[in-house]
Amino acid sequence: MFTKRYIESKLVEDFKGMGVFSRQDLLDFYRELEPDLKESTFGWRIYDLKKRHIIKDVKKGSYTLEEKQRFRPEPDKTILKISKFLETSFDHHLYNIWNTAWLNEITELQITSFMIILEIDKDSVESVFHHLKDTGSFNNIFLRPDESVINTYISESIEPIILKSMVSKAPIVKVKSVFVPTIEKILVDLYCDEKIFFAFQGHQLIKIYENCLDKYIINYSRLFNYARRRKREEAIKEFLVINLNEKVKEILE
Repeated sequence: MFTKRYIESKLVEDFKGMGVFSRQDLLDFYRELEPDLKESTFGWRIYDLKKRHIIKDVKKGSYTLEEKQRFRPEPDKTILKISKFLETSFDHHLYNIWNTAWLNEITELQITSFMIILEIDKDSVESVFHHLKDTGSFNNIFLRPDESVINTYISESIEPIILKSMVSKAPIVKVKSVFVPTIEKILVDLYCDEKIFFAFQGHQLIKIYENCLDKYIINYSRLFNYARRRKREEAIKEFLVINLNEKVKEILE
């Protein structure tokens, strides 16, 4: 009978360098050491390994041992102020907010002009826009700007606030009392909203994806599910195959 510590150290040794491996790979590994292992017990083993961050989800039924960071941005003063306003004035929790300054960690060229992106559920977006304007604290705010407004005003503004409707069931997470988008949501939005994110297109977008995949833990099921809600799943998969095939081929198989 092998000890739990021995099994886990052997697991790390055997799977190190594999990149992505499947649930079946793990089951085969365990049954070499524990031939009578029940499926239900194996499910708890996976749960425990994920809970203790020994393995990480890549997509449903696929895992990795790679030591990457979790995306945990630092909300700035403006974001904290807007978030507090939403929660005190609207008791609002259906929102997410972020600053494009966060992308400087994964861009090839450092950007100096930033935008704050605020998304609200579609039924509240106009009301929130007018209330934010009425406070007098947020003058540089634009509601669902079209290409003309983006080119004429936003591109020349200092940290404009872009207010738009949030896609239902968008992947968000709470960081320091603020609801922010997951890294998967940001990657999909950069691809889909090319007019708003005009500064991050072309080669820059490829480098953002590449650097992000190298640096952060990415849940591809979450990424593709959200891309599907935005009707761009196949387009993003094609983008990945064309530009980053070696990094994602195991994921897309």
